[in-house]
Amino acid sequence: MNIKKLFFRIVGITLGGILFIFLLMKFTGKEVEVPDIRGKEVTLALETLSKAGLNPKLSERRFDNHIPEGHIISQDPRSGIRVKKGREIRVISSKGSQIVFVPEVMGKGFRSAGITLRQSGLKIGKIARVYSGLIEEDTIMAQSLEPGIEVNRGSEINLLVSLGPYPTYFYMPDLIGRSLERASRTIEYLRLQTGSITYEVDPELREGVVLNQTPSFGFPVKEKSLVNLVISVKSQTRPTGLLRYYMFHYVVPAGLFPKRLKIVVSDAQGEREVYNALLSPGKEIDEVIAIMGRARAKIYIDGKLEREMTLR
Repeated sequence: MNIKKLFFRIVGITLGGILFIFLLMKFTGKEVEVPDIRGKEVTLALETLSKAGLNPKLSERRFDNHIPEGHIISQDPRSGIRVKKGREIRVISSKGSQIVFVPEVMGKGFRSAGITLRQSGLKIGKIARVYSGLIEEDTIMAQSLEPGIEVNRGSEINLLVSLGPYPTYFYMPDLIGRSLERASRTIEYLRLQTGSITYEVDPELREGVVLNQTPSFGFPVKEKSLVNLVISVKSQTRPTGLLRYYMFHYVVPAGLFPKRLKIVVSDAQGEREVYNALLSPGKEIDEVIAIMGRARAKIYIDGKLEREMTLR
């Protein structure tokens, strides 16, 4: 009797073990390694996955300038990992390069040309700038690809851009000993630009006189060159009533339409509007602002206050 019970117990344990192994194999499944099918022709890639015991699924077709049409761009899961047999592998195949037509941008402004190229699916490549007495500054003089030809989407186009007329060179005048106001008028008259203004103590001279200048007297300069000045003061504390100049640099925010930029300055002279103009998006400006004492500027875009800043 004990032997019979023992027999049935052994048989039960054996059958239970077999059932456990069967269920384990059924629910865990055999694992296989995912092959790398990137760059392969679609038919061959799907066949490779099927032979590996995997379930290929072509999920998408997209344009690609680097992968030929009918070849695999990517796969998910990636190659090299182990997955259960029968796992679905999603693949993306190439439709080849997308062809676009080259637009004509010669004669357009640089910014306008950039917008046109981007809208056509092209990119700006190398940019060369040269002087021209006939073509306005910042205008496209030539493009590397002929208008109307077919190219791959994402291709680059090199541009030749005008710097405008050749600059006029002349000799830097002597500003030393002049008042800051008179020196500034001379700089403006010669179409130069006021750069940095620093102050140096000299008790022997009246305040607001030019002590030094860069570039020096007689040095060859061209229009829009920066002129840095050193101005006399009688003490280490800079007087609040001394007129000084601030170089205001600003880039108009991006957008589709021109924007009106207005600058209002408040200083010892009171509050006043120093700049008001309609400008293209992305336009950079450099404006010399005469200020006295503590000064703050308010920047308005299309009538709305964008920000305030201290002018130091």
